Amino acid sequence: MRDFNPINKDNLNKPEIEQVEKEKHEYHLIGTYLRTRGLKLFFFNHFENKIDEVITLKGDTIHAVPQDGKLIAIDYNIEKAMIDPRFIFFEALNLKSAINRVKKYKNGKIELFNLRKPGNGINFW
Repeated sequence: MRDFNPINKDNLNKPEIEQVEKEKHEYHLIGTYLRTRGLKLFFFNHFENKIDEVITLKGDTIHAVPQDGKLIAIDYNIEKAMIDPRFIFFEALNLKSAINRVKKYKNGKIELFNLRKPGNGINFW
């Protein structure tokens, strides 16, 4: 794996440039998950046996992006959250359903982590 040191692109050939671009994209996707609309993000601290809602930060800038001949407002920083990697994060409708989900997790019925990784959509073939 390459270091993330500044690289002089003049000395690289095309395959090396493509590899660097792929590594930049992979680095961007670390910790990126798709959220389900209408659900809140919670975390379970198994050290203290605590469940709490994650506070998300919304962006303060909106960009006008041309798409299909129209300008569409997009916020590139829709939601960001600083998280502790020692905790388990999951989505639930409210605190009551989050507590029920953790109870099922402790009994071994379900896996608690239910966030989706970004992908290319559904593949039927």
